[in-house]
Amino acid sequence: MTLGRLLFIGLVLTSGTSACTSTSTTVTPIGSPGAAAVSLDGRKVAVLPFSGPSGPAARQIATRVLVQQHHASLVPPSKVDTYTHDRGFTPTEYDVEALRQAANELGADVLVWGDINQFTGYSFDRFAPATPPYVDMTIHKFGAGGSTVGSVNAHKQGGLPATIWSRQPTFDDVAEPALADALNSP
Repeated sequence: MTLGRLLFIGLVLTSGTSACTSTSTTVTPIGSPGAAAVSLDGRKVAVLPFSGPSGPAARQIATRVLVQQHHASLVPPSKVDTYTHDRGFTPTEYDVEALRQAANELGADVLVWGDINQFTGYSFDRFAPATPPYVDMTIHKFGAGGSTVGSVNAHKQGGLPATIWSRQPTFDDVAEPALADALNSP
């Protein structure tokens, strides 16, 4: 059998396969096990800056998820940015009093922020298997009346395009379902 015929048979056998599907999001609570659940539905939420190179994109996605899925009313991002800039405020789960003060001054029921720990984009190299996109993030929620921060770690691996000519998956494609699952967790 010639090499050309073997390649043709291989092409015929693989032409019916579809793209690899993405994995479900793994959400793991971190921090104190006694942290109170923070409800987001219908609440006034201030979305604080997210850290990491993909932080601004993650913040926009979190804002969209909060409005569309939780019907939250948002503190205007410009007001949040002015507050964080003027006060030199960087949110941390270890300073509950500063979080409480920020929530009070911003008029928010809940503060949400996060850290993009890792993002690996989709890559294709004809000499190696394609690598699907992957995101690892930590999401923090603080209820203005609470005394603890609820934090979760979320991991999500995206899918591969059906062909090398299909649209390549982006950060948004992987981060949006991961953020939605993280924000839905207690």
